[in-house]
Amino acid sequence: MLNSVTLIGRLVETPTVKILDDGIKVCNITLAVIRPFKNQNGEYTTDFIPISLWYGTAQLAQDYCDKGDTICVKGRLVHKVQIINEINYHFLEMVGERLILIHSKSRQEGIIEEK
Repeated sequence: MLNSVTLIGRLVETPTVKILDDGIKVCNITLAVIRPFKNQNGEYTTDFIPISLWYGTAQLAQDYCDKGDTICVKGRLVHKVQIINEINYHFLEMVGERLILIHSKSRQEGIIEEK
């Protein structure tokens, strides 16, 4: 079995790391990904994908990425359930395991990749 996702898109906002009670770093980002085809109105549709980055990948995002940067995130999907007013809401979230900075308007240093 394989659970692997690769997304390329633009950051909706500048990444900010949060440190949890146990000292673990997490960064929740949203990636705007344009679909490669036009809808019935002749326009491209954009999907906004929530992504969680952990540990060093979270720190990398905060240190090198800004709002509007084009990045590639490789990772896996995680199923989550949230209960609101006794109703179960199911959704998928991506957990990013690898981050590649493709283009940054604010940093023209080239490609920065976490290994």
